[in-house]
Amino acid sequence: MGRRRGIPSVTGCVRKQVDTKRKTPIQGLTIYLIKEGYDTAETVIRNERTLEKHEPGSGPQQIGALYVQPSRPKPPRWARFFQEYIDPSQLGRVASAAAVLLVEARQRLFAITFGQGRHLLYPECWEERFGLRVALNSIGESNVRSIDKRTFDAISRHSREQASREVAARDFGLDIEQDLLRAVTGTPREPTLGRRMYGMDALHASVQAHINSLRDLLSLYYDKYQDQSYRKSFPWIDQIAEITDRSLVEELDEILIRRIVEGDLDRIWMAVPDVVPWERIDGFRYGFGRRSARYHDIHLPDFLDSLRDSKSLSKKLLTQRQVYCMDNDGVTFESWQVYRCLYAELDREGDSYLLSGGKWYRLTRDFVKEVNEAYRLLPRYQNNFPEYDDPSETAYNERVATSDPSRYALMDRKNISYGGGYTQIEFCDLFADGRDIVHVKRYGGSSVLSHLFAQGLVSGELFHTEPAFRRKVNARLPRRHRLADDDRRPRPDEFQVVFAVISDPPGDLVIPFFSRLNLKHAARRLAGYGYRVSIAKIDVSSVYSKLKRYD
Repeated sequence: MGRRRGIPSVTGCVRKQVDTKRKTPIQGLTIYLIKEGYDTAETVIRNERTLEKHEPGSGPQQIGALYVQPSRPKPPRWARFFQEYIDPSQLGRVASAAAVLLVEARQRLFAITFGQGRHLLYPECWEERFGLRVALNSIGESNVRSIDKRTFDAISRHSREQASREVAARDFGLDIEQDLLRAVTGTPREPTLGRRMYGMDALHASVQAHINSLRDLLSLYYDKYQDQSYRKSFPWIDQIAEITDRSLVEELDEILIRRIVEGDLDRIWMAVPDVVPWERIDGFRYGFGRRSARYHDIHLPDFLDSLRDSKSLSKKLLTQRQVYCMDNDGVTFESWQVYRCLYAELDREGDSYLLSGGKWYRLTRDFVKEVNEAYRLLPRYQNNFPEYDDPSETAYNERVATSDPSRYALMDRKNISYGGGYTQIEFCDLFADGRDIVHVKRYGGSSVLSHLFAQGLVSGELFHTEPAFRRKVNARLPRRHRLADDDRRPRPDEFQVVFAVISDPPGDLVIPFFSRLNLKHAARRLAGYGYRVSIAKIDVSSVYSKLKRYD
């Protein structure tokens, strides 16, 4: 099991700080709540029979069972750097200790790890977000020191933000729609719960505790885990969560594969997962065999057709097979696992689950309903765009602008240096009828479309608030499309921001959930500046859509 991001490496060690009144040391504890059904050491600890077992206490006072992995001292790894000149054994010896203490409290099993003990646990045995929930219920509302979050925007950022002093969670500027709170650090309101607390899946607590009071302490933590009061201050916490439970991921993968094999492809599709230079792309392949054709885009039915037997589909095959992106010279310059290109939306036991970028996420039905309703109510662009029948977005934009110059001004690739000359901003791709700011993008995964919406938001904000930016935009517009007064701030409803997505499938435009979420966020922000916002689908010509070439 690999090191989990964001978990401190110094937990489990005894600190030398001592309370002078009670002489009870401050102990760093890393605590996992074990899932129900994993009720024996064999189901929780890897290679349990090879470990040394100790039982602290005796009879009614027995604390639990301590499993220790014997360690052998060896030279430190850095000693190899000097091995040509110095015998590594002369540079000291280190040992990597690992131990797990299993304790029962509140009729649940807890695992407390010491040293490298986390690696002795089966990764699917613990409850997800146990530590986060305990920490949120324990830490004072204004006692937060740092947060770990994932932001579902154009680049899907993982970040840790730390304050110089303890503040309220809202002071970190969390976006309740786009930010997934993964962990939190702060000071508990009750000193008995600890001096400092960090919660993710595991709970890391620096607490004044004696081993004989451990079961009582775990009972307090379990009560905090069961408490629902965190939802008062953080009502949005449970609306989205990344799935780390391997058994649940395997179950969702099985449902996904069964639906694909049965031909039930509603809400399951494939898309390019990254932003790519479409002007360089000549097509995509699912292999290089004799039956391997080159397609203008990637689609799940085409991939299934490339298989000898689609009924034998498996997770292993989806992770082994690649989608190859070919340039104009027929050379592969990018590739992705097929599994990473899959997007799926499944319902299970009252929750919705999403597969995006190779990861599964759980969402509450109410949150999904809210986002979907916002997407449904977003106006569709009233004018029609010409069909896409071009090798790239650049070629399409040029063709559209050239075919009707009285209506369209070409602004694609006319970047504007702004913010000290280092930031290149593209105002839009097409400026239509002197009022529609059109951003065009070929269909892709969440990161691709989120990039489109972020681009439109940045451009719209600058155009509304910065006269210098408007002047630079005006200088690049053809004379007939120029603003009459580029110093004047746009009036409400004077301009419309249009997000136009090039997409093959017939019917209304369907985009991934995280893209719908980002579009909702961008549309709300743009509406706050007075823009009208709409979305458009650019159809692909039937000939181009079905084009399949063999070399």
